Amino acid sequence: MRKAFTLIELLVVIAIIAILAAILFPVFAQAKEAAKKTACLSNDKQMATALYMYASDNDDMLCQTSWESDATHPYQVHWSFLMQPYIKNFDMFRCPSDTAPVKPKKPCASDADLGKMPMVCDWMPTKGYSYIPNYNAIPAHDWLPVSMTSFNQPAQTILVTEKRDTGNSGDAHKGLSGFLPSQPCPNWTLAPYGGRIPPANTYTYTDAQLVKAANLTGTSADYKQVDVTRVAWDRHSGKKWEGGANYSFADGHAKFQKLEQTLNPQAYEYGERWYPSSAPWNSSPCN
Repeated sequence: MRKAFTLIELLVVIAIIAILAAILFPVFAQAKEAAKKTACLSNDKQMATALYMYASDNDDMLCQTSWESDATHPYQVHWSFLMQPYIKNFDMFRCPSDTAPVKPKKPCASDADLGKMPMVCDWMPTKGYSYIPNYNAIPAHDWLPVSMTSFNQPAQTILVTEKRDTGNSGDAHKGLSGFLPSQPCPNWTLAPYGGRIPPANTYTYTDAQLVKAANLTGTSADYKQVDVTRVAWDRHSGKKWEGGANYSFADGHAKFQKLEQTLNPQAYEYGERWYPSSAPWNSSPCN
């Protein structure tokens, strides 16, 4: 005669399954995020390789973040488009952990339309991008390009890292700096961070203690004065100040780091100055 399960036995089995699920689901989530972090790191590494190859093909000169057009034809050529001969993949510019990649202001209908003339849209990933360059290596659109030979310590000079989406409007911020303020004008007052007024034409380094003390997390106001908040330094492996981001460097390698590591005064990874020495207004950036 076949014996059926009692109600108590069924409840016990269900309880055991529930306990196992509660234990295993967080582990599965962590494993999934670890895989996403690794994919982001791989993307960063391949971008560094592409940038290195680009420089090799252009007299050791890196590209700019973008080439802007005039008011009649308001489009731009983004650095991600210039990497296509070496990468041949626009999906690489999106990190799987990034739920809100930055979209172009004037997107093309599809990636297949990029590079076609006449130019009627922004030449950058149509589905958005998750990475942001260091201005001291890949300068803004109105600055002169930087030579790879100008880096005293290529292995400690950031090329590209992960971009924060919070507080970002369109593609308004295409690059970042580790300096404070980002554009050192003598009439700027940094009231939220102690009212400091920097001397004319000097560069003040951002430090992790200042960022944490002011609880900067990438709001619109933070973006304007502390460029390092454009980095999604808390995207992977932890909460807020415990996590980190992936970074690629001028010597071609890439690695995962916490905020403090990139802003270490003994090994500052954003370069030696805000403006490249070749910038036309380097001697007087506020004019």
